[in-house]
Formats: sequence, C-alpha cells, structure tokens
Amino acid sequence: MNEYHFQTSRTARFYTLGELNEKTKNIWIVLHGYAQLAKEFIQPFESINNGENFIIAPEALNHFYAKGFSGRPAATWMTSEDRDNEINDYVQYLDNLFTHLNLNQAKSKIILLGFSQGVATASRWIHATQNPIDHFVIYAGEMGKELLSPISEKIKSTTLTYVTGKNDPLISSENHIQIYQLMKSLNASIIEFDGGHEVLADVVKNIYIKIIETDNKS
Repeated sequence: MNEYHFQTSRTARFYTLGELNEKTKNIWIVLHGYAQLAKEFIQPFESINNGENFIIAPEALNHFYAKGFSGRPAATWMTSEDRDNEINDYVQYLDNLFTHLNLNQAKSKIILLGFSQGVATASRWIHATQNPIDHFVIYAGEMGKELLSPISEKIKSTTLTYVTGKNDPLISSENHIQIYQLMKSLNASIIEFDGGHEVLADVVKNIYIKIIETDNKS
C-alpha cells in the first residue's frame, strides 16, 4: 500500500463582530477549542464590541458530530492522524484569512486568542507565520509541545497573557503549576477567574482591560 498527498481547495467559514475601519484600535483573532463552533465561541466577545475592537472567529476545517452519528455538529483543528499536514493546512488557512481580510494593511494591534485546543493552534501559527501578532492570549490551554524545548523565539518576542479558571477540570494541579511557572518565565500577565473550562463575557472584558493597562505602561 502506498500513501500519497495532494493539495485541494476548501471553503472555510468565519464570523465577525464589529467593523474594521479607521476607528478600530484592536483586531482580535479568536480560535475556538475542540468540539466547538465559531458562531457559538464568538458570542462572549460581544462584551468588547464597543467600536474599537474588530473580532474574527475562524472555524476549524474538520467537522464531526459531537456525540454519535447525528445531533450537534462540532469542529476540531486537528487530530494526531496525518499531524504535520493538518498543522500546515491550518497555518496556511489562517494566513490566507489574514490576507483575505487585508489585515496586513490595518494599523490596528493584532491580538490572537486561543482557547483550549485553540492555544496549540495559535502558538503554531505565531511560530510559522510572517504576519505580525502583537499580543497572544493563552486561555485554558497549552502551546504546541514542539515549541517549548527550546521556547519558540517568535513566541518569546510576543506579549503574552495567560488566562485560567481556578476550577478547570481539564487542567490538573500539577499541570497548572508547570504552565504557571512557564508563563512567569515568559513575563506573561496572568488572569485567574472563578470558573472552569469556559470562555465568559466578564473574563473577556477583563482581558481587554488588562491589555489596555499593559499598553499604557509600555
């Protein structure tokens, strides 16, 4: 049996909040987690839809039924199957979206937020892309393991914020300590909230305020 690969086009879906215009100060690219859809994931970001933020939620290209053979559809950025090509595909997809929206022409700050599985996706994109990312928000997830030993220079040079729920059932106490120590070593701002593995509107607003405070200090 012989294995082959070839490239073929796909139709990608994304959602936005706000408008990209001369009043836009921040462009947010927000990447959902495993078994989520972008149209649901973007909803808490309505809390920062204030005319200064343009929010973009790309949806992963791989869809499946979250339970069984029917019911609620969901999406995933990748699995372990054909791993390298999956990563290359979503890096190219995010680069293409950046170009499609002419974000390289915008004078706004680019904030990349990854949640859960979206953190690994976002970290690999930062590492691989030539597009500018000003701020990386790591929300309840871990960066790609291949970028940690040694730490990707692209990530080290990006301003970081780490967000975690105090009662996140998917992050063990031992793992939390390891991630916390890594974030401190990278001079990341740290936000802890009373909650679990979830994106909350109040937390999103707090992240926005924290980023503004960081910008004012720099």
